[in-house]
Amino acid sequence: MKRLIKLAVSAGFFVVTFARDAILGLFGKRRPGSCVILYYHSVRPEHRAQFARQMDALLRFVTPIPADRCQPLSSATRYASVTFDDGFISVVENAIPALVERKIPATLFILADLLGTTPTWTTYGEGYGSDDRIASADELRELPSDLITLGSHTMSHPVLPSLSEVEAKTELMASRQKLTALFGRDIQLFSFPYGALNDSLVSWCREAGYRRVFSILPTQALDDPNEYLSGRVSVEATDWPLEFRLKLLGAYRWLPRVFAWKKTLASRTRSGTPPASQLA
Repeated sequence: MKRLIKLAVSAGFFVVTFARDAILGLFGKRRPGSCVILYYHSVRPEHRAQFARQMDALLRFVTPIPADRCQPLSSATRYASVTFDDGFISVVENAIPALVERKIPATLFILADLLGTTPTWTTYGEGYGSDDRIASADELRELPSDLITLGSHTMSHPVLPSLSEVEAKTELMASRQKLTALFGRDIQLFSFPYGALNDSLVSWCREAGYRRVFSILPTQALDDPNEYLSGRVSVEATDWPLEFRLKLLGAYRWLPRVFAWKKTLASRTRSGTPPASQLA
């Protein structure tokens, strides 16, 4: 039910914004360029064809760009970047071939201390589970470096805000150093496990030398070429075609406002402050 509600609201949001842009176009105001960064976790063998169809849709509706792009977006153009968290072998086997065939760039955020292992954390998204192991260093080295960028996802996939400053900085810095040594590439991108972050962690990422970091809030991305913290939209190979298309076109970017409202409401509830609707 929640999925259907999100779909319905997103469809309405898209219709309203599309109409607004059309009206502005009549007055000679061009829509600025926009970008959505998608993130997957796994693409299982039985979903390989569905993922390929999603990439066909991506090429049909937007222009693919790498997640580390630093050039301004062209006006009236829709862009998208494809990313994967955790570096699962199912992605290497079932998603990368479709990307290579279509020349779509992508970024894999990988775990420096867990390469070649089965993950030990217990929270999995739809479409994958504990039988999906993390790719080994040798398997990742075989990926085409001109198309596939490697980024860090920490050493061991912790909830970073729960760690001490020393522990968190080690996860950030040591993972970048180890991956750089393993693959002979300058690791410049980072994504937060579970999307868990705070201002201090973002600052420590800068100290660690990352050029851009990524959350899991479905915001529009790369409006500023120098953007440091970029939002991403969660997608699955099993998404319905309309659902995927709306995510691709930025129609889910209303969700962060709801998250912020819920957070504010929860904070007021804990502190005993009545909701705004009850304040005179």
